[in-house]
Amino acid sequence: MHRWITRLFMLTTFGPVLAWVMCAGTVLWLSGPHGCRIDEAGAYPCVVLGRDIGEPAAMMGVLAAWGPLIFGPVVLVSGGAWGLYALIRRLRQRR
Repeated sequence: MHRWITRLFMLTTFGPVLAWVMCAGTVLWLSGPHGCRIDEAGAYPCVVLGRDIGEPAAMMGVLAAWGPLIFGPVVLVSGGAWGLYALIRRLRQRR
């Protein structure tokens, strides 16, 4: 049971951070070498390997820009609950 709970806390703590880093990295990669315009105002044409990926790029831009505000509370609550769970488990093992 302990392993399952720990994995759940790990997923909800580090998963959103990983998703945000991947979105931010992709947006930087698309806007740098490929010259795509990505902002929160809307989708612009962005051709990579002969395909227009303007809509997904715009969504990644929104997540990259607003990710800390969206994912931050989830990460903080999950990390705090994980720490509290670990502390209680450690204190119970001492007895």
